[in-house]
Amino acid sequence: MSWFGGYVLESSDKVPGNHEILTVTSNIAYFARGKILPTWGTFEGMYAQAVLVTNEGGDIRFRIDNIGPPTLTHGHILANGDSVMLIGTQAINQFRAIKLGETDGVLQVTYFY
Repeated sequence: MSWFGGYVLESSDKVPGNHEILTVTSNIAYFARGKILPTWGTFEGMYAQAVLVTNEGGDIRFRIDNIGPPTLTHGHILANGDSVMLIGTQAINQFRAIKLGETDGVLQVTYFY
């Protein structure tokens, strides 16, 4: 969480239009391809431009650089209760996560198109 106990969500011209709950285990986790580029519904054929991610489980590490997978020592930490906004389809496609401790991460993910 940011220093003032909350955050500002600015989505510009992006519309929230999809959601998933992603469980992060000791196996590499990533966003559902059918959420990034839906094949049916209101946002069919539109790429997600941003995602809002909130961790409601155990701490995780994630990477978006597509150079290597996250490990117990490499990647950004997203602790229980933290949120992050990823902007850009490439960053969204390249997101990879792994849990840090014994407890799985549980990510609430909202997709913006």
